[in-house]
Amino acid sequence: MDFVTGGAYNGKLDWVIENYDSDYTILKDDQQPESVDTPRLIIDKLEDRIYNYLSDQDEETEKWQKYYRSLMKWEQTFTSRQLVIIGTDITGGIVPMDKQNRLWRDMTGFIYQQLTKDAQRVFRVWFGIPQQLK
Repeated sequence: MDFVTGGAYNGKLDWVIENYDSDYTILKDDQQPESVDTPRLIIDKLEDRIYNYLSDQDEETEKWQKYYRSLMKWEQTFTSRQLVIIGTDITGGIVPMDKQNRLWRDMTGFIYQQLTKDAQRVFRVWFGIPQQLK
């Protein structure tokens, strides 16, 4: 798995599309990873998916872990598969006053730490320029 992060509208998806094989699927919101038969699966706007888990605050961690396990299972089923996760860095700057948005920001930061730890490579794309962090 590779993890790509950076600021909003900084060219993360464009960079991934330019620098990875063309045989990929960008997972839609309602699509399950098991349905993907291309060798590369791209998850874009992970922060939006994380926000959707906050509808029931008692279960957000469990929902994320279940989703994450399904992604890892997809990648590990065949050695030719690769998962590329793209997430906008929303953890910097001003802390939101709204409780829901603070929770989203915190949860996103914790999940990005997990992804960074588990990823083979981590890139930060800033204004279209990639920097490999790991």
